[in-house]
Amino acid sequence: MSTDVHTLSGAYALDALSPEEAEEFRRHLDGCQACRDEVRELQRAAARLGGAEASAPPPDLKARVLAAAERTPQEPPAHAVRREPQPGKTEDQRRRWPLWLAAAAAAVVVVGGGVVGLQAMDEEEPTLPLAVSQVFEADDARTATVRTENGGKLTVGVSPSRNEMAVDTRDLPELDDERVYQLWAVHGDEMVSVGVLDDSDEGTAMGMPEEDTTVAVTVEPDGGSEQPTTAPIVQVDPRAV
Repeated sequence: MSTDVHTLSGAYALDALSPEEAEEFRRHLDGCQACRDEVRELQRAAARLGGAEASAPPPDLKARVLAAAERTPQEPPAHAVRREPQPGKTEDQRRRWPLWLAAAAAAVVVVGGGVVGLQAMDEEEPTLPLAVSQVFEADDARTATVRTENGGKLTVGVSPSRNEMAVDTRDLPELDDERVYQLWAVHGDEMVSVGVLDDSDEGTAMGMPEEDTTVAVTVEPDGGSEQPTTAPIVQVDPRAV
């Protein structure tokens, strides 16, 4: 075998070696803890990816995964034995095992039916309730995203045909258990509570406010307040969206 045997961990983990190469690599594994660690980590990654919920992948997903691997520094296995660079080996050849890791991920994505993104197997963005998504998905929906004073973003959607507005609060900073976000209808000097957001991952929908009425968001004690106890982190005129 002319290829550096240490670079074959990824191909072995994916059963992509010829029978002769696989047999030689198995003999190599008996005396190489670093390669055993690499194979184990790659096989675990392949199993996690293969168990992710399948969906049609974008056509360029494999290329983007491989490109990202080229740009991302790779950590060696936790118990890897340091190997000195071998004479005559180029930098590209010494970096082949991180690229095999990316190739393994991309291969499982294709073979397993595909996942939209690698992060999706561990964490998916919460979906909006039906009443909220219907406003954002209306044929005449208009949307605007504004930054908040506490470092987050609020997305507002309005639908004239439905005479409704909705707010997507998923990009607001997470609060501790003793505080909540509260929405207010602001008309002149009067502020009336529209509702308390017990779960900022859900947002809320409501009827369009009267003219000259804006919508504000404040941070309040758990359970909400009869009147705001803090200055608004954002204030939006829905009719200007």
